Amino acid sequence: MNSSRPEGVSEKDLSLQGQIESVMKRFEAEGRWECIFLFSPEGLPMATSGTSDLYREENLLEFAFSLISTMKMLGGKPPVKDVWIRVQDRKSLVFRYFDAWGEPLILAAVVSGRKGYRHALNKLVKQIQNASE
Repeated sequence: MNSSRPEGVSEKDLSLQGQIESVMKRFEAEGRWECIFLFSPEGLPMATSGTSDLYREENLLEFAFSLISTMKMLGGKPPVKDVWIRVQDRKSLVFRYFDAWGEPLILAAVVSGRKGYRHALNKLVKQIQNASE
């Protein structure tokens, strides 16, 4: 079994961040994503998986933070679920808004090539929401 957690350590024994990153790494291994980042409503990074030469965490954080500010100006829950941006080299930037542990979160991902992302992103969000502290 391909797992990103140390051998002999159960999912339950990992910290919340470790649990989320373990889930992210499993999804990243599919080759669908270059990198995935989870940000708090304040724009702080909560979990990361993978890297991208063109789209670094700090760049996605800045963009995600501006999106969070925009959503706050609109009031209440974000009226959008996904923001999808097609970028160079047949890649996409995807930002997903969702709630977990009683607070709104944003997931930022760099999607590789033409592979679909919505179904996998839905599964990833469900698994993040099911991670326990």
